[in-house]
Amino acid sequence: MSDSMQDKQNSAAIQPPLDAEEQRLAAYEHSFIGWYSHSLDSKGRMVVPQSFREMLGESFYVAPSFDFKSIALYPRLAWARERDKYARLASFNTALSRYLEMFDALSFRDQECDSQGRILLPAKIRQMILGNEKDVEITGANDHVRVVASVKDAQNAQYFMDHVEEYTAILNQMGAMPAPAMT
Repeated sequence: MSDSMQDKQNSAAIQPPLDAEEQRLAAYEHSFIGWYSHSLDSKGRMVVPQSFREMLGESFYVAPSFDFKSIALYPRLAWARERDKYARLASFNTALSRYLEMFDALSFRDQECDSQGRILLPAKIRQMILGNEKDVEITGANDHVRVVASVKDAQNAQYFMDHVEEYTAILNQMGAMPAPAMT
C-alpha cells in the first residue's frame, strides 16, 4: 500500500462520527434541486445546468421517469437502483415485465455533455415523451434530473397550485400524529 493511501486511511480512521445535523446535511447534499427553463436546439440538444452536470458525473443515463411523462437524467448508481427496483417488482408480476422492457428500451447509458454543457437527447425518447416541443423545464427530482415539455409542466404546476390546500391538509394531519417510539 502506498504511503498516500495509508495516510488517507489513517486520517479517515481518526475522523469523529458525524453528528445528527451533519448527517442530515450529508443526506441531502447530493439531491438534485432547482428549476431551469431551456430550449432544445434543432438537433435535439439541451443545456444541462452546471450544478446538475457536476452531480450527474462524466457519464450518466437518459431514461423515462417513473410515469413515462418526462425524461430523466440519472447518475449511474441512481439508474441502477431504479432498474433494480423495477426488476424486483416485475419478478412478482408478469404484467410489470412489459413496463420493465419499455424502461430498458428507452434507457440510454454512457450519455455525456459536450464541451458547451449540452446533451443530445436520444431521438426515440425525445419523440415519445416530448413530441415536437422545443421548450423544456429542467428540474431537480431528488436522485435524478427531470426534463418535461414547458407546456405540460405549466399544467402540472397549475394543478399543484389548485390543490395545494389538500397537500397542506395532509401534511398537517401527519404532523398531528404521534411520533414513532425510538427503539
